Amino acid sequence: MAPKDSTFSTKSWFDGSFQSTKEERLKHTLRTRPLLVRTYNQIWYWLDGYISARNVAIGENGYYYEKHYIAAYLGLDFIGEDSITKKVSEFQRLVDTLKTKGVSTLLLLAPGKVTVLPEYIPQEFSHLKRKTTNYDVFSKKLHESTIPYIDFNNYFISIKDSVQYPIYPKGGTHWSIYGSFLAVDTMLTYIEYLTKMDLPDYNYPVFDITSKPRSSDNDIAKATNRIWLNEKEKLLYPYLAVIDDSTKTKPCLLTVGDSYYWMLVNSGIQKQFFTDFNFWYYFKENFSSNSNDIQMVSSYPNLKHQIEKRDIIILIITDGNLNEFSWGFTEKILELYDN
Repeated sequence: MAPKDSTFSTKSWFDGSFQSTKEERLKHTLRTRPLLVRTYNQIWYWLDGYISARNVAIGENGYYYEKHYIAAYLGLDFIGEDSITKKVSEFQRLVDTLKTKGVSTLLLLAPGKVTVLPEYIPQEFSHLKRKTTNYDVFSKKLHESTIPYIDFNNYFISIKDSVQYPIYPKGGTHWSIYGSFLAVDTMLTYIEYLTKMDLPDYNYPVFDITSKPRSSDNDIAKATNRIWLNEKEKLLYPYLAVIDDSTKTKPCLLTVGDSYYWMLVNSGIQKQFFTDFNFWYYFKENFSSNSNDIQMVSSYPNLKHQIEKRDIIILIITDGNLNEFSWGFTEKILELYDN
């Protein structure tokens, strides 16, 4: 709601309240304000590379990065090997505990844009030497464990030079929509292996190729709030078609994770291959297909029931969030079973 307009008086003029109130009013009512702001940001970007979004940096060839992912890639947020060893050990115990309840668990290491495409990091970070990272140690410890996991960092690095279309868009912070579909193929195969269920078959009968980014493929470029973004590239947008077959099974899934999972939700994967829809975003907010469902995970009266009714639980986390691995999910569920 727009604030009330200012009323002129000698007192309000000289104490500045008239001007400040008028300014706030214009911020909400001036129709040209969005254009003026974008124009201002564009001019300053041309003059000295200024970017209004504090956490965004533009690297080589027009690649946008979020700075905290650069910090993670350089090891600036490293939490130490002992801490990571403990977290992996606790998650292993959670996996083993849930397995006795008939619940499978799958950890997805979502690919970080900087980890996959470090060659385009902005020059302003070139003087910083890469140290041991959370991802380095997590991947080592997970390899030594029996935790079911998929390392999409390794996978995306291995295919980035052979795929025809970008798996990371220039203006996006997440995997491209095309890249997320590549991840889905691997994920569904692993879920079938873990659950021994035969999930629906699918294909991609049609697709679009365009230089105009859609949805999340342009998210951090938009955050700079400029007029011309100039991240032209050919992007592939497949359309998923699930083959109707009543003999196939849809597992009951719970996902705990960060924003990388939203690409899978928005593409229809959740509805097409799994029953219901529960996504515990950062183990805080609950997003569900049931509009009457509670909105905060902490408000569930019986978390153990929510866990044990699932066929599989997925934890998805990108390397930029490994310093907060599982956001307390592991510890909370273990606490339920330890008491």
